[in-house]
Amino acid sequence: MRIKLPEDTCRRIATTATQNARTAVTRRGWKSANQLNEMSGPGLVGIRTSARYLLFQERGIKPFIMFWVKGRKVPLGCTQGDGPHIRVGVAPGTPGYVEIPHKGRVWRNQRWRHPGIAPQHFMQDAIAQAIKAEQPTIKRDIMAALRGELR
Repeated sequence: MRIKLPEDTCRRIATTATQNARTAVTRRGWKSANQLNEMSGPGLVGIRTSARYLLFQERGIKPFIMFWVKGRKVPLGCTQGDGPHIRVGVAPGTPGYVEIPHKGRVWRNQRWRHPGIAPQHFMQDAIAQAIKAEQPTIKRDIMAALRGELR
């Protein structure tokens, strides 16, 4: 027999999880904490976002060849503050030398290969942290539901 957690408990957990995720986003230096919203219902706890790039950060992406750069001028960012450095996308996916700002010519097995993004799991971790913090309340509410006191 499955018992759904009451909606008010789920709302409280979702609010805490959203606050945790916003803290994680702010701590990483991203400026999109206000695009995270709570999602709750009977037996449902989650975090919703309209920013697709936050989902890419959450889940990660696999490495890929950036074929779209072929023949285009691409601005490269620079950590030393004198960028952007402009490069023309030549022969994506083929082996050869590439020009990297402040490093010079470097051999690459595949030119214009994006290394991918490791999954951050900041939303998943925020939900798990909120559920862990609410464990005593969750147990109390489940027992009350089993006794027929909550609906």
